Amino acid sequence: MTKMLLVALLLVSPFASAHKKKAAEQNSLRARGLLKKISCSYHGSGKTPTGESIGSVDFADPEKTVCDPLNGESSSDPQQGLFAKLIVKSPQMTAPIKSVMDFYNNGLRLEQDLYFADVNVPTRPFTSGFATQSGDVLVDANGNRLIENFAIEYTSILKLSDQDPAGHYEISLLSDDGARLFIKEGNSWNELVNNDGNHPTRLGCPYRTVELKKDSAIPIKILYYQGPRYHIANVMLWKHHKKAQSWKKPASHSLCGIQSNNFFFNPNNGKKQAAMKLLEHMGWNVVRSANFQMPDLKPNPCVEPDLAISDFKVASISAPTAQITWSTNLPASSQLYIVNIFTGEEMYTTLDSDPVTSHVAVLDGLIHGLQYQIQAISVDAKGKEVRSQPIMLLP
Repeated sequence: MTKMLLVALLLVSPFASAHKKKAAEQNSLRARGLLKKISCSYHGSGKTPTGESIGSVDFADPEKTVCDPLNGESSSDPQQGLFAKLIVKSPQMTAPIKSVMDFYNNGLRLEQDLYFADVNVPTRPFTSGFATQSGDVLVDANGNRLIENFAIEYTSILKLSDQDPAGHYEISLLSDDGARLFIKEGNSWNELVNNDGNHPTRLGCPYRTVELKKDSAIPIKILYYQGPRYHIANVMLWKHHKKAQSWKKPASHSLCGIQSNNFFFNPNNGKKQAAMKLLEHMGWNVVRSANFQMPDLKPNPCVEPDLAISDFKVASISAPTAQITWSTNLPASSQLYIVNIFTGEEMYTTLDSDPVTSHVAVLDGLIHGLQYQIQAISVDAKGKEVRSQPIMLLP
């Protein structure tokens, strides 16, 4: 009896296995194309950033705030960057301007506050001017867009980042036109670099190095001015030395004192030329945004965070519908990526380009008992795309 049962099982098992395999294939075929039956509608809201702070500061009046007007780069940390004031010609400034001090001593300070991520403006044309966060463009006394005959007074605190070695730093300014660098030591402001005057892009070097320890925090001021249109340049560089150095004639070494609007950068697009590449080979580097700390009580309101998705979830589900929700820290589009787990088929729902921060997607056409994998996709106004972690959906 037992032998006969065993034989029967051996005879039946291949047939049963084949039958199950065939049934699975038939089910798979039936399931294919089911994603095409799914539709999606959106009901997002929130046109302004919500949730965690994105760097905006209450005191920053959009009509008086200008963000990174010379190079368009933004800080990633509200505690990093430089605060600046814009100075323009006053009626009493009738003589030809030959120095940034002409602006500093006799110019007219505008109400607008300027914020910079760093001091890294390679030689290039400057025609865009200064636009506030409210969209107003600053003009000169004649009502023309302000693109020449202005000065900028930068204020910040110079520090080492985790990647920078402690030691003695030679700090230079590559500028068109004049620029001067002052550092505060004790209670005194001491000039370190004088690259003043009307000139094309020129490397101005210091009289001596500055010691920077890991915990050093040195207040700095940079006075820079742009004379006649159109080219501008203002790049802060430094070079690490193990020992203190000093130079009676700063222009007597390296490429210090050399000037040309075609030597360091291509004046049409700001790309590095041979001289800049040589400086980098010699150990010079542009001072990075991580090395500039905003002055006390002046957080940088121009911080632009990376687009991020949070709280992605299935809010409700009852076949054939499901409501999917998620949030973004910036206004962004809405879309879902869906995978049929059983067949491996995939699809993207229609894109809702209306920028919102609270996203609601309603799916219809889901099959009861069929498992899906879904992922949220959002894109902000600058084209930055972010995707959520995928989650499972089982109607």
